[in-house]
Amino acid sequence: MNRSYHVCALSDQKKARSIEKEIKKVDGVQDIRISEDLKEMQIKMEYEKTPAVMERVVNICNRISNGCEVKYKFT
Repeated sequence: MNRSYHVCALSDQKKARSIEKEIKKVDGVQDIRISEDLKEMQIKMEYEKTPAVMERVVNICNRISNGCEVKYKFT
C-alpha cells in the first residue's frame, strides 16, 4: 500500500537521506522516498502494519531532524 505524507520542518537533504535509510529498516516498509523539496514523503508498506510503521516513522523523523513532523496527506 502506498501512502503520501506532508513533511514539515525537515531542514536539509543529509537528514532526509538519514531518515530514508532508517525507515527502510522498519519492519513492514517496502520503500520510502522523500521529495527533493523535503515537503512530501511517499511510503510503500504492508497495510496491516501501518499503525506500527507510522509510529516508528514519526519517532525517526523527530529524532533525526528535531521538530520534524509527518502528517497524512489527504488527496
